[in-house]
Amino acid sequence: MSEVHEPYKVYLADVSYFSGKLEAYLRYKEIPYERIEINAKIGVEEVYKHTGILKVPAVKTADGLWMKDTTPMLDWFEKKYPKHPVIPDDPTLGFVSKLIEDYADEWCWRSAMYFRWRDPANSDYLAQRIGKEVLGHWPIPTKYAGKYFKYRQKKIFMYGDGLTNKSEPIIRQQYFDLLDSLDTLLTETPYLLGNTVTLVDIAMMGPFFRHYFCDPEPAKIMRDRYPRVLEWVVKVWNAKASQQQETSRISDFSDKGWENILKEISQVYIPYLVRNAQAWKAKEKRFDFEMHNVILPNLPVIQYRVYCLEVLEKLYNSLDPDAKNNVDKIFKPYGSLQLDTGISSGLDSEYQLPLAKRSKPVGLLEKITIILSGTPWDTPKRFRQP
Repeated sequence: MSEVHEPYKVYLADVSYFSGKLEAYLRYKEIPYERIEINAKIGVEEVYKHTGILKVPAVKTADGLWMKDTTPMLDWFEKKYPKHPVIPDDPTLGFVSKLIEDYADEWCWRSAMYFRWRDPANSDYLAQRIGKEVLGHWPIPTKYAGKYFKYRQKKIFMYGDGLTNKSEPIIRQQYFDLLDSLDTLLTETPYLLGNTVTLVDIAMMGPFFRHYFCDPEPAKIMRDRYPRVLEWVVKVWNAKASQQQETSRISDFSDKGWENILKEISQVYIPYLVRNAQAWKAKEKRFDFEMHNVILPNLPVIQYRVYCLEVLEKLYNSLDPDAKNNVDKIFKPYGSLQLDTGISSGLDSEYQLPLAKRSKPVGLLEKITIILSGTPWDTPKRFRQP
């Protein structure tokens, strides 16, 4: 039966990490939507005006409601379209899947951005695409717009996010480690957790589709050395829930292909989230973080990631004793999960979907500023829901 909110308008960018993730989900669930590729005008006058942030994807429902952020959007869609769920019913597997989703969203991002912007040929190609797509309707030559966006992206997401001569090999290596992990997982099954698409497949499509699969340099590495992973990307993109096998077989994260991912989550990613939350609570702007005996210097304190940790802690603490014990057993070989800070981000209401209606107009100066500077990490305070 058709939902009252259908059809959906999905505002996205064709090169966007999270747009690829959401589209993979909507295509798999066969949820009808209209694809709207944004430029600066659409981005400011529609997405920014109604969501408070110039980020995609964003979704507008047929009854005029707005949504943002792929993680709460997937949760919202799962409730509206419960048939063929991607989140495992088992609470233990469901929690670990959500944890891997957060890791794919927030930690795999750095390596994906590195591969996009580090190689000159790769970055020049992406800069021209983004310049044309974002400012193509402005009287600015694409090459100059592209140069600006390349400078901005490298400044914020590479050199402003821990890239140094010492950290570069580790940031680069994450891609190869992920390729090895996924290649191992896909040896016996078509998808990462079994014979059907689940949340972990959708989550990994964030870095693996628009960046690693589509960007020239990492795509060549995948084609030449990891064709099984390449096949998986295409398979997830083309999958339809109605065509999946009726009897789904889901594993329990015991496959050796998960070992490196679970270890990195336990020993690196969660400690990073904790350190970021502590820095935010202390009202710091930047902090250093050590991983694999190398310092990532001067990392930005990101309130949104305080919220990510807060959500994970609430999910973990909501598990019944048996499920919590099972989660602890999964991570025991790698150390205990540090999900006990109790730090509140103050962003709960900001990600309750659908969003409350925004009524503040966006002036000309703000439009220009937001187009040129972007909102790379957090929602501006003036737009946050009360």
